[in-house]
Amino acid sequence: MGGESTPWGVAFGQPGKTPEVLTVPEPRNRDAVADMMAAFAPVLLEHLYHPRYSSDGQTDPKGHPLFKLRQIWVPNPAHLEMLHFVAYSYNRTKFGSATRVELLQALSRACGWLFREAQRPGQMITMVATEVLSEAYTFPADNIRQGHLGFLLAWLNTKGGREARMAAAEEAERESISTSLDPPFERDELAPDVEAYNEARKDDDSPRQERSERRIRKMLTDELLRRWTLTEDAVRAIQSDKRRENRGLQKLIAASLDEHYRQYLRLERKLEDSEDGPPFFPSPETDRHPAAAGSRYYVAQSSAELRDFMLVQDDKELLAELIADGDAIDGTITKVTCTKDGKKRTVLWTVESDGNTPLRLREGSTLSEVGFDKRQSELLDISQDADGPYRFELHVKAHHTKPDPRGCTAEEQRHVGRRVHFVKATMDGIARRKSQAIWKADGPGAWVTHAMPKNLAMDLPDDVAEDLDQIKTGSGR
Repeated sequence: MGGESTPWGVAFGQPGKTPEVLTVPEPRNRDAVADMMAAFAPVLLEHLYHPRYSSDGQTDPKGHPLFKLRQIWVPNPAHLEMLHFVAYSYNRTKFGSATRVELLQALSRACGWLFREAQRPGQMITMVATEVLSEAYTFPADNIRQGHLGFLLAWLNTKGGREARMAAAEEAERESISTSLDPPFERDELAPDVEAYNEARKDDDSPRQERSERRIRKMLTDELLRRWTLTEDAVRAIQSDKRRENRGLQKLIAASLDEHYRQYLRLERKLEDSEDGPPFFPSPETDRHPAAAGSRYYVAQSSAELRDFMLVQDDKELLAELIADGDAIDGTITKVTCTKDGKKRTVLWTVESDGNTPLRLREGSTLSEVGFDKRQSELLDISQDADGPYRFELHVKAHHTKPDPRGCTAEEQRHVGRRVHFVKATMDGIARRKSQAIWKADGPGAWVTHAMPKNLAMDLPDDVAEDLDQIKTGSGR
């Protein structure tokens, strides 16, 4: 919790346990804030498997994570932005002891990665409670109101009908849950004690200063614990939901663990990687490295494709949306043909579907069977008689000899009459390979992504642009 971009205090811990609370009486005292954040830093760094503060976070010889998923939950987007502010504040800090400087810079890098990871589609590390609830449930409110955690929880937890829930939600909405305090509370309750604290500090009156500090801490602790409790309630609401987990969740978790290693632990260990480049930390202001920016763009594209593909395999509502948009096939197998040429087998399926639904699929597309995503087919032909059904000719190419969950191989006649669904096969691997290829200094466009401008008129101060040569040799962060 903070005022503007400066933290007033922080509450941290695990759900179900009493949190630890740190506060400062005056957030404009940057030194006091830095001491508070330095006290918090080792806990966060240990939680994220930082190599210096944790003995975990190991990988096997091939770089596969051997550690478990650890998440960071924050109440709403304002708190996510506070991670960015912390990263910005201590990115180049040089004041204080060497230990404090090292802690704060490590904290900056951790918060910067958590903030960036929150933007990656399908990630499972940085969890914003309001966004998690809004995705898991449908609320009768606009997107702005759904940014208030108390508002959402009141809708979920209040017993009774619509009117009772709406009244409770509107009442909960009156209290601030963001990083800032309610203006009347800050002006009328907190400001007098902050002013008294500053006067006592100026007069070197320790007893009066301590009294004011205790009152400020009490008020800030109450505010922090209210936000903590609501975030804890959001975690509990998700954990107690009786719906089972999507079967694609484990692959998204595996992808998050992989990103945790590649984009955080690997960099903290200063390890070069042939696929993901040098140990380079983006600035909180901008990427400052063209290859890094391009690489992360393709990683985000790959993550989005993987998320959508894995979730639709086990989500009827997502599948229905794709069918309604014309991006999926909902049909019945009417014919199975299998021809043999020596050891080679060619399996063709004919599938018919409602001819009145939209269709945006094209011949030549690679489709995956929902429920058995490894079985992929090429869409050879699309035809339709007047006012009749769509007729799709599919060449089953992948896993046609492997049994599906029903125990059937693709060539069996038992498929005739079976209802099937097809979606576009994920191409996340292509985007991922592009993200790796962009680090090659001898590829197309390398003069853009691997060299600084040569024009003297474009020279930049040292603190504005990164030294790419230094980054490539690993001699700096």
